[in-house]
Amino acid sequence: MKILCVVDEYPWPSRSGYRQRLHWLLTLLSAHGELDLLVVGKRAESEQLAPPPADLALNRLLVVQGGQVTTHRLVRLARWILGRRPRALLGRDWSQAQTAAAGWSRTGYDVTWFSHSPLYLALGGILLAPHVVDLDNLESSSLQHRRLRRMRADSTSERLRQSVQRQLDKRDERRWRRLELLIARRAAATVICSELDLARLNRPRTHVVPNGYEPTADELPARVQTPLPVLVMVGLLTYEPNRDAAAFFAREVLPRVRHSVPDARFRVVGRYGSEHDVQALRGLPGVEVVGEVDAVTAELSAAAVAVAPIRFGGGTRIKILEAMAHGLAVVTTTVGCEGLETVPGRHLIVGDTAEEMAAGCVALLVDDQLRAEVGDAGRDLWQRRYRWRAMDAAVTEVLRSASREG
Repeated sequence: MKILCVVDEYPWPSRSGYRQRLHWLLTLLSAHGELDLLVVGKRAESEQLAPPPADLALNRLLVVQGGQVTTHRLVRLARWILGRRPRALLGRDWSQAQTAAAGWSRTGYDVTWFSHSPLYLALGGILLAPHVVDLDNLESSSLQHRRLRRMRADSTSERLRQSVQRQLDKRDERRWRRLELLIARRAAATVICSELDLARLNRPRTHVVPNGYEPTADELPARVQTPLPVLVMVGLLTYEPNRDAAAFFAREVLPRVRHSVPDARFRVVGRYGSEHDVQALRGLPGVEVVGEVDAVTAELSAAAVAVAPIRFGGGTRIKILEAMAHGLAVVTTTVGCEGLETVPGRHLIVGDTAEEMAAGCVALLVDDQLRAEVGDAGRDLWQRRYRWRAMDAAVTEVLRSASREG
């Protein structure tokens, strides 16, 4: 079988959850035949790319630019008002990627696997093999979460801005929903990452390939129950839901935690693009912006509790699986753990308001036995259900389904 995988981010080094998903999908796909990889991203020309892992058998690899916004915002606004596409898809330049795809279209692939819907919409008409589209994030659900979340507004102008944002999101939510249904109808197979999203999409030829976490050989040391009241959040801070989560926890949850545990600290670990990404965190008592680290094991091992205060977004959170794999008790929201087969109070603690989340953090910080029980239950669930190496059967079924439909 000849497979082409088209992705929108270079997968290595695999330090973010999304890159981990890409790496392991490529690893599993490579076991089924000859694999080519076309990366279409917004990489700066000066950026140095790490080589693919030596044990990943890639036949061909090409990295091109694509998806950059090149149209003036007023033109994009006019197109949005008059058209039917969501804002995120407007004014983007795919010319370089389309040229590359045209050259590869003559290869004769058995299956073309697209990592996200924008790539499929831009290149699916050029790459004509049976298509698999990975909708690991349903954008319509993400926008619905963002529209419905409780927001802090310190001024009249901020409340007005939020009101306008909700109306724009409501319209784009409907547009994304139409596109997701269109993609599921046209593609030979569609992939989502949870049974919850399977029910939301509710279309034939849709398959669940869950997110997972697979440690490297030097990770997952024996869990040491730290006496320090350190709360850690791991997440890419160039991603809006993670920025919102970190700011919400730092401004509204942590002060309540520190009222009961005065020396509690909140460490935010993850790459950020500019100071704007972390400005809301600077100068807050007990908040430490760590930035990107080579490996998160040291940060997780030094923490008492992992937090994932996600209030909107799609898919499932690899950051939660990563913390569970390290035996760390997790506090999150309903949105944060949706799609994962967890039992609140057993595998993790769930709180949707600042008060509920703070209470969960305090309970774990002051009760060593509870913290150990929740951490052990989460680690056991990860071991049984969310190892990437166990996903091969699901990927195999997707390829079979796509081949039949093609």
